[in-house]
Amino acid sequence: MKIRGNEKKGKLITKKRVKVIIIVLCLLLISGFGIVSYGLGVNIADGLIYLNEGNDTKDNSRKQLELWGYDIDSFEKQYPVEKITLTAEDGNQIPVAFFSTQDTKDNNTVILVHGLGGDYVSVYPQAEIYLESGWNVLALDQRGSGDSTNQKVSFGYYEKLDIKALVDYVKANTTDKKMVVHGFSMGAATTGLYAGTEHANENVDAVILDSAFDSMESMFLMVFEDMNTGLPGAYAVWCANMGLRTKYNFDFDDANIVTALKNCNVPALVIQSEKDDLSTSDMGEALFESITGSKKEYWLVDTKHIEACIDYPVQYKERVMNFIN
Repeated sequence: MKIRGNEKKGKLITKKRVKVIIIVLCLLLISGFGIVSYGLGVNIADGLIYLNEGNDTKDNSRKQLELWGYDIDSFEKQYPVEKITLTAEDGNQIPVAFFSTQDTKDNNTVILVHGLGGDYVSVYPQAEIYLESGWNVLALDQRGSGDSTNQKVSFGYYEKLDIKALVDYVKANTTDKKMVVHGFSMGAATTGLYAGTEHANENVDAVILDSAFDSMESMFLMVFEDMNTGLPGAYAVWCANMGLRTKYNFDFDDANIVTALKNCNVPALVIQSEKDDLSTSDMGEALFESITGSKKEYWLVDTKHIEACIDYPVQYKERVMNFIN
């Protein structure tokens, strides 16, 4: 009987050891999965944030305008630029190009926000429309672009603080005239994220989103799915969010333009292109529908990404000026 008791006790000890081993193995697998996922997330986050690293955004802008046949020299001769630097509330230094045709204090003002891969020069065609109508034009270099010393691109999340700084500057340096924020592609995303803030609702008379995408997440997935990694997109998003939150203090949900526009009461014009494979017409419709304000318009144009102003300059000017006036 004593021997049997020891055998029974031995079996119990063996079972406990097996359980401990299984638990340890599970913990190791979970921690290993977590470490691998976090490492992947950080790599994705770094790739997104430093997307413009090594990209000659100044040269890109001029090459694009030349490709479109736009006369850069003529614009720069007619409208000399004044360069200023502003500071956002997070300390970011914002290079700003200022254009005007007359007494600045008595003019309406537009803030033009360029897209990814370019700098302020890329918005010359739209700037010309406003200048011909007697408006002041402020065109900034977004983070990671032009003369900006900040190489981090957040797809509009932190960049909206730069728009806020420009709006405050205009309010402090002009009389009580109209103020519009007009963005293109990622600049339209920045504009949309800003439009959803209380600051925009209190200080801006209108926003214009030209070829905006709906979220940072959709832009990431568009590229990720083309890479054919074999990993599920949902898992990659989960990893990316973990990397973005821990390293850069925001995630995909914070850079969702559709969600932001649900708080937008500023009059808004959404311009979308039918032949746009990047910022699709479905995205444009989703953005338009999400705007809570009653004053809004949607213009779907038979053209490519951000080319409405180039292909239909007369109609573009009419639609923009009629809306903001």
